[in-house]
Amino acid sequence: MSGNGLKVSPCVSVIVPVYNGAGTIRGTIECLLAQSRPAIEIIVVDDGSNDRTVRILEEFGDRIRIIRKINGGPASARNAGIREATGEFIAFTDSDCFPAADWLEKLLAGFGEVMSAEMEKPSANRSKSVEVGGTGGIVRSADRNLTGEYIDLIRLLDPEPDECGEIPYLITANACFRKRALFEAGLFDEGFRKPGGEEAELCYRMRRAGYDFRLAPTALVRHRHRQSLWRILRTLANYGEGAARIAQLWPERRIEGVDRLLVRRLLGFRAWMNRFRLHRRAHGMTRSLYFSFLDYLRQPAFLWGYRREERDAGTDQRHNSLL
Repeated sequence: MSGNGLKVSPCVSVIVPVYNGAGTIRGTIECLLAQSRPAIEIIVVDDGSNDRTVRILEEFGDRIRIIRKINGGPASARNAGIREATGEFIAFTDSDCFPAADWLEKLLAGFGEVMSAEMEKPSANRSKSVEVGGTGGIVRSADRNLTGEYIDLIRLLDPEPDECGEIPYLITANACFRKRALFEAGLFDEGFRKPGGEEAELCYRMRRAGYDFRLAPTALVRHRHRQSLWRILRTLANYGEGAARIAQLWPERRIEGVDRLLVRRLLGFRAWMNRFRLHRRAHGMTRSLYFSFLDYLRQPAFLWGYRREERDAGTDQRHNSLL
């Protein structure tokens, strides 16, 4: 507590990685500047953009900090921001996301009693193994289109409890971490060049270091989803690539029989029909066709990306063995 008996409010930095985000980054920054619980700094890491992104960022003057770097992917960009951040807590969102006005307030509240107890301890006596390492909120579509509706329907970007009821990892479109927990875990693996898998892999290391995660269900971020069918399938394939890279680092998480699973999913017409009937009862003909088609292709797209990364990794290993 402070000398007047009030609880000390923790300092939070917000980090936003951006690559060619001229179409959305202005709205993201405006939402962050309008928070009911302001951050001590908003750090935007430009990951080698070649559009109007930097010019838009410069319009905000000293209200934000801009870090410029060569393109290395979102994991690399987030690490660059973490290393420069001064807050005790690090909140992340993306350059196509629009946080609600109470977003930071709700994320910090998700640390609950553990955070309050820690802040009341003298700094020299604070425990080095705080249980809650991060909190994550929900992500909903900012668009009125079928793809956005489908992603909301399946809650693709929400933290989901595992079979033990625990949150295995958080999604960096809407998450807040203790900075020292990030450093203890070793930050993001910059070998993940594409979005997808890098936050899960970091969270696995954080859990191994003794940290848990909590859901902050009222911390809301609106996301500009990819609008075409092809682009959402490509995103799911990227997630598959990330999962395969995780399996290289964590062999116990390897998916066995990927080719067999892929064929089985592609031949699962009966399951597709069942999903179509379920969707039709709730959503009508147009939405049921689109939603059930995405149900049919979602897992094959993921498995195809997984298989592609496995193949490429095997090619790289054979090439290196010849050097």
